[in-house]
Amino acid sequence: MSDQAELILGLTWADVPRAARSKIALLLRDFVAVSIAGRLAPTARIAADYATAVHPGDAATALLDGRKLAAPGAAWANGVLANGLDFDDGHRLVKGHPGANVIPAALAIAEATGASSEELLGAVAVGYEVALRAGMHLHARSRDYHASGAWGGLGAAAAAARLLGCDWTQTRHALGLAEYHAPISAITRSVSDPAMTKDACGWGAFVGVSSALLAASGFTGLSCEYLEDEASAAGPAERWHVLDVYVKQFPCCRWSHPAIAAALALRAGAELDAESISRVRVQTFTAAGMLARDFPTTTEEAQYSLLWPIAAALAHGRLDVDLVLDPTAGGHAVRRLFDLVVMEVDPQFEAEFPARRRATVTVETTDGAVYASPPTEAPGEPDDPNQMKIVEAKLRASGIDLPPSVCETVSLVGLGFEELLAVLASAEADAPARVDTVTER
Repeated sequence: MSDQAELILGLTWADVPRAARSKIALLLRDFVAVSIAGRLAPTARIAADYATAVHPGDAATALLDGRKLAAPGAAWANGVLANGLDFDDGHRLVKGHPGANVIPAALAIAEATGASSEELLGAVAVGYEVALRAGMHLHARSRDYHASGAWGGLGAAAAAARLLGCDWTQTRHALGLAEYHAPISAITRSVSDPAMTKDACGWGAFVGVSSALLAASGFTGLSCEYLEDEASAAGPAERWHVLDVYVKQFPCCRWSHPAIAAALALRAGAELDAESISRVRVQTFTAAGMLARDFPTTTEEAQYSLLWPIAAALAHGRLDVDLVLDPTAGGHAVRRLFDLVVMEVDPQFEAEFPARRRATVTVETTDGAVYASPPTEAPGEPDDPNQMKIVEAKLRASGIDLPPSVCETVSLVGLGFEELLAVLASAEADAPARVDTVTER
């Protein structure tokens, strides 16, 4: 078996190193939190309604409200849901979101086939690894910056093909189809002119599931450029790329997080009164300056802004889901501060991007005082020891209490929303329980 085949089809959950299993457990819990929070975003309801009309069925569950859909429709709706607040996990070198592509695809096919929870977890692990490798490969061969679905669809296809029991020939066709049909979306357009298009995670999950289902039925695809690159598609390494995935503390574009964190630290440390602030200067990397500059009126515009979240953080001492869902409700203080924020590119921060993302914030007050932050990275980076605390805080804010490990024998079908998601939190278990079979394999 080739290295690629060994990774995608041969690897079991037990083969995944403990550090990677623990990280996947954390990311699954994060997926729970962002999916619950995402139910409040208008895009989540629209996506689920669309999937119900266009992809009816009873194979898989829409996590918005428990309705049943065909597997591709569920993958689509749940991918949109998970990315609905731009609150989901990401990776610096691919500049995007693997989890919202991979997990919805794996979950939809696992439910449709009656997979075991161990099989589901193995598929998620492989999906992350393929998605991240494919993303780095795509960025290396293309000068354009594509949305996450462009490479996340390959990870979704790999996870789905495993769960469908595809052989290697079928799996290669699945990845070839996903690579060919993936949404090669110009994400920079959605960054500077935000809309519900976002990072195309729903499309990546949909393309991955659809490609695997087609390949399993004999539909052929072109050769996959990612698989043809031996260096990028090699088998498991000592360092799993999933270990380098970050989690988000704030529900908005990652590029604004360093400045938000710096602003919040300044506000708390200097006990700043928002009304006393006369000027705010942000020094960061060029990409952050691509974010929309107009005062936001929708949640998407708030998520893809640099100036607004800094203003909201300084005005309210927080940047949470409630504020991002309705940016116009922040009050006069946010509007006033928004007009006071100026952004500059720092050459050192620009040279470090995307491997590091840093910013400084300087606040001047009406009495002449000046407060400057040190260079600040976003909370939740891969080496941040507080990653678990960030995820647990997101879970608490979502109103759900999940124990660290869930090992109950349960069925994915017929469960309520919270019970369904609890299955996803069981990745830490050494011997995951069997998910009751609901259809013949």
